[in-house]
Amino acid sequence: ATRRSAHFHKSPKMAALAISQVSAGLLGALHLFFAFTHLADPEDAITMMVGAKGINALTKHCVAVIGVAHATLGFLYVMFAKVKSEGIRKCSLAIWGSVFLPLCFYAQYAFPATGKAPDGMPPTDMPFPVLYFFAAVVALGFAPIKPFKFKFKAGKKSASAKTPSTATRKSTRTRKTK
Repeated sequence: ATRRSAHFHKSPKMAALAISQVSAGLLGALHLFFAFTHLADPEDAITMMVGAKGINALTKHCVAVIGVAHATLGFLYVMFAKVKSEGIRKCSLAIWGSVFLPLCFYAQYAFPATGKAPDGMPPTDMPFPVLYFFAAVVALGFAPIKPFKFKFKAGKKSASAKTPSTATRKSTRTRKTK
């Protein structure tokens, strides 16, 4: 008698990833990166940003608070990347672009860390290149790009999928007895 093995194949599931999900996820990751740098060592963060060394306790505190704000935004945007509603994701990105970014520019001109407002248009000294990159990531979320579709394998097989159904077992037995 030949032995048959029961093979059960689950077809791969399709998923789609909208560009606004990519944008929100990247924005979240960027904010989490800056949260880490600002909270891990506020003095080093300020030295890297503007070259100041030997900062006072209040400055360290302010840099750490900026890190907390980055952490909050980071986790929010990672969550927005998982939200199913594209309208909510795009609304959150629009809020970031219309509130966070302009206020960052305002702060750089009104209260420059170096004591001198940025020169040139567009300004190229730090943190402007970082702000431009953040803005590009947000703008990406509004690009008219169709969702990326990809296949992925389903999770764990259920216990019933490991054994042939009762009907299959009965038909196998009847064939063997004839």
